[in-house]
Amino acid sequence: MGLKNDSITALAEFIGTTYFIFMGLGGADAIAAFAGTTLSNIDILATAFSFGWSLMINVWLWAHISGGVLNPAITLALMVTGDLEIIRGIFYIIAQFAGGIMGSLLVQLLQPIPIMALTTLANETSVIEGLLIEIVTTSLLTLTVYTSNVAERDKLLAAFGIGTSLLISILVAGPYTGASLNPARTFGPAIVAGKVSGDLWIYFLGPILGSLLAAIYNVIFERYRTTEYLTYDQVSFFTIITLWRKRRKIESN
Repeated sequence: MGLKNDSITALAEFIGTTYFIFMGLGGADAIAAFAGTTLSNIDILATAFSFGWSLMINVWLWAHISGGVLNPAITLALMVTGDLEIIRGIFYIIAQFAGGIMGSLLVQLLQPIPIMALTTLANETSVIEGLLIEIVTTSLLTLTVYTSNVAERDKLLAAFGIGTSLLISILVAGPYTGASLNPARTFGPAIVAGKVSGDLWIYFLGPILGSLLAAIYNVIFERYRTTEYLTYDQVSFFTIITLWRKRRKIESN
């Protein structure tokens, strides 16, 4: 049953990554084409919202089956901290890279425009700068995964937090590196488009180091994390007012 379960959850990761790349990559390219302008003019907003919301919906869709990781670098971090079994993690990584390629193939086959939303360093961005940007942004994304998924918070809120983390990271890093934060997101489109650049290694090493940095943070601070979270159905105007009144009462005493 172990191998069967690993295969089924890996299949979910493959399908989820396929959808994630197809919706994110295809959305970014389509928005630019529909807007009637070059991608360079609107690529940050198009890429940020397409990939951010694509990740959000696919994490929400697949979290109850495989965890909705959809990222080889984050998978590796979860393996290191023991939140994901080694064999299952290897299955996930293979499935995620395969999904990245399949999603990119769908974009190429179904859209009448070439793949444009690739991740490459901007001319003014050095290799060291690009590497550090990918490390920092991926560490933020991975920390969001640890806080949201591993802590077993409300799945809808978890998906929203993870997707928003990617969205804001793309807004910050997009002009300089294209904001990959995910080796499968870079590898799949590059292979399918036939545009494998010499800086491809940055989009493997950067996200891996960033996810491992977040894993270290998680190990250090895990014991201090509170478990008193509000779930989606608990959040309301009256809940907020009640909590505010309690706090004021405590402070007044």
